[in-house]
Amino acid sequence: MASSPSASSPHRKLLRSLVYWAVQRCRMSESPCRLTVSVKRPAEAASASLLGVSVSDTGVGSKLEEFLELDVLARETPVEKWDGTLLITTTGINDEAIYRYRFNLQEEISSARFTKLATTYKNHATFSGTEVWLCLSNEADADDFILWLVGFFHKILILRAPNLACELFVEQIGNAESRNVCLPQDSDDMHRFVMASSSDRLVSGLKDYALSHGNTCDKCDTCILNRDLLKIGTGAANNVDRRKAKGLHVEVVVVIVRTASDLSCWTVNSSSTQVLYFEDFVPCPISQSSFDVLVSTDWRSYGFKLKGGFIDDEGNAVLEWDDMAFARVDIAIHTYLECAMQEGQGSQQDRHLVRKALKSSLSHLKADHAGDFLSCHGQRVREYVPDLAESIAGLILSSNDKEFQDECIALLGLGSDQEELVQSSICEKMVHIIELNDTKENVDDNAPYLFECEKLDEEDGDEDMVFDF
Repeated sequence: MASSPSASSPHRKLLRSLVYWAVQRCRMSESPCRLTVSVKRPAEAASASLLGVSVSDTGVGSKLEEFLELDVLARETPVEKWDGTLLITTTGINDEAIYRYRFNLQEEISSARFTKLATTYKNHATFSGTEVWLCLSNEADADDFILWLVGFFHKILILRAPNLACELFVEQIGNAESRNVCLPQDSDDMHRFVMASSSDRLVSGLKDYALSHGNTCDKCDTCILNRDLLKIGTGAANNVDRRKAKGLHVEVVVVIVRTASDLSCWTVNSSSTQVLYFEDFVPCPISQSSFDVLVSTDWRSYGFKLKGGFIDDEGNAVLEWDDMAFARVDIAIHTYLECAMQEGQGSQQDRHLVRKALKSSLSHLKADHAGDFLSCHGQRVREYVPDLAESIAGLILSSNDKEFQDECIALLGLGSDQEELVQSSICEKMVHIIELNDTKENVDDNAPYLFECEKLDEEDGDEDMVFDF
């Protein structure tokens, strides 16, 4: 996992790490798996200050070495927030028993850190899985932690990981009443996307995320009716040959929501974007190299005016826009290794592939919606089109040469009785030309002509006639 430059709470870092390894164990399994996260605040007065947290999966059995990565986090966490104890229950598909361990990462004496508990035999049953249970202090911001957890889990569902069903259960028992939160994954989603590509699943998930405004689990009724109006750009890059980043894949999806005037649920356009960053199918703090790519991208070539960017306390990249013409811009970046549990990717390779995938997604967006994503230079040129079209139309229509007028009108594809459409036709053609040539790839190509006649018969003795305005 990427190291976080953030000041995220120890509770959140710990849970993110446990979920990360649970997902990797599921990826290694050849069977459909389930990931379950449950949080419970006991009602007993003696333990009212504690949060019981369980992360369980039905993937391959775990190795105790996986939890040694939590050593650093354990040392950073005050004992009063977490005593470093993990209760681990695990079994592999070929194991004859279910094994239980107590792991105390706060213990400095190595021989006292690890305790093997009672073993239960499976009686020839065939299954695998792991459950990790721990007890966290119930801080004053426990409600904020649970709210973050719901949002974190919602982001996991965006990826629609193949053969993985996810569910979250939160039971809050206060003095006055009991409150329960349940966030299961729709079983239809899991079956529908089993055969879909990773990129297609990310597109579908990010679209739903945008339609729910990115902060709830429920889709907006107004937005869902406008689902087809979303503008989508996708890009991918991979490196499966080089030893330093064998099997590394990067996918980027950009989703644009139309202006607030088109969707009544948005009264104010958003001027910032929180970039969703995933590593190996888990939401993670963004890597510094990927953030550098985001802020150094030539956004103006795609019609965006980037004011600036920063990494917030949770490690999320936030991009701030100037003169945003859309209600909402959502960006998701997913970097993952082809095989789970591989060695992590290098930052240089990460940066190269993220840049390539991001540029591809923006180019895709621009190719499908050229008029909406003109470069800033193209937008300035387009502002002069109406006046220029009016001047050209005036020259044509005010000419005393009737043959010249008819020729120009015919070359515009109009009939002799459609003089009133000359100006609008010229305007449309000029805008089309600007859009076609608003990419670096087309700089060296010949621009299309506003007026171009067909080749005349050779017997007339005239060469090709081109009227280039």
